[in-house]
Amino acid sequence: MLGEALGEDVEASIETAIAAGAVFEGDGDASVVYRRALDASIRDVESHPRGRLFQEFLRKGPYEHEDEIPNELCGQRLADEDVAAAITFAFSHMVNCFKGELAELLALRPCVELVGQLQRNGAIPESARLYLGDSVSLHGGQGRGVKKGADQHILMEEECGQRGVSVTVVGVTEVKSYYRTQARLRPQMDRHLRRATHGMRIGEVDVRPSNTQVGLGAARRTVRIAVVPGEWKLSRRFRFESSERGRQLDVEAREPRRVADEVTRVADDEWRVCLRWSQEALAEAAFEMTHWYMGKVGEHVYSQSVPADWQEMGPAAAGRNAAKMMLYYAIPRCKKATQRQKAIALYNSYGFGYALGMNFRDSEGKRDVLFPEDLDEILLAGRTRHGSRIH
Repeated sequence: MLGEALGEDVEASIETAIAAGAVFEGDGDASVVYRRALDASIRDVESHPRGRLFQEFLRKGPYEHEDEIPNELCGQRLADEDVAAAITFAFSHMVNCFKGELAELLALRPCVELVGQLQRNGAIPESARLYLGDSVSLHGGQGRGVKKGADQHILMEEECGQRGVSVTVVGVTEVKSYYRTQARLRPQMDRHLRRATHGMRIGEVDVRPSNTQVGLGAARRTVRIAVVPGEWKLSRRFRFESSERGRQLDVEAREPRRVADEVTRVADDEWRVCLRWSQEALAEAAFEMTHWYMGKVGEHVYSQSVPADWQEMGPAAAGRNAAKMMLYYAIPRCKKATQRQKAIALYNSYGFGYALGMNFRDSEGKRDVLFPEDLDEILLAGRTRHGSRIH
């Protein structure tokens, strides 16, 4: 799903956090933590109001021609507005769910190592621990329940007898799967710290606002860590190779140039981590994860039988094939240019990979539907006869 190099980095990042005593939501080794993150992404997708609609998109799909849907097919095909909603959901929410979880897993190692360094330097107490993801949630105030807080919290817990648990918030981390300046991230971290004053829930334990302190010492010093991906691009170089199964597309893999994440102190008690994996690399992996998820949906949708024309496929393969087919039919049904561009991006990426599919554009810079013969022309002349090329 992730590829060897990225998969190894995710595993190493989780293992580093476990070895350092970071607090997760539940116990388990690296594979259990990864599965839990994957399950969280799936829950986010399926609990969304449009999660069910996307399953309908795979089952029914859009009308396969450009004219109006015949009356006898109404109800058997999705209406155009539902097609557009399903595409936007897949392109934005679904991909972002997987991409965000992946960035948070990669952020574990540099943040754990930074906290350890701060403890060795005496900047924060040795009793402080890093709490990850949903192991901590914040009270909304005025009886509004609990909500997600920062992506990571640096906390010190202390038993206070009958008063319960006392907690000091030493710092917070904000992780992004896309580039953001420090100026944009700082207010978000400040909001997390302000919300922490309403109290929090650590695991199953509720901590009252009166038992919650934000910051260390009289100056209430707090650590802020921002994590963003790198900015390098995936390779667009490709070739075709012959095999027993026919021609196979081979896109050149590109791995990070840096051997480690880059950690920079940007102000007093404030750090910025630049992951060695880039925004494009995370997006590529997230698209692969969504394609995998569509196979899981296929196992549900086609549990009894697959369509007659797909008898050689299992349910998972049928789900992935249905996604590509329905996206192809959806392209001419999209009324708005932005919707059509999203449908093309998904269709191209699932068929040819993210690096080529997302960046195949016409002479006006708009995404164009990609076919194998287009790649043949690009190999020969750098562009197709209509002027489209890989940007």
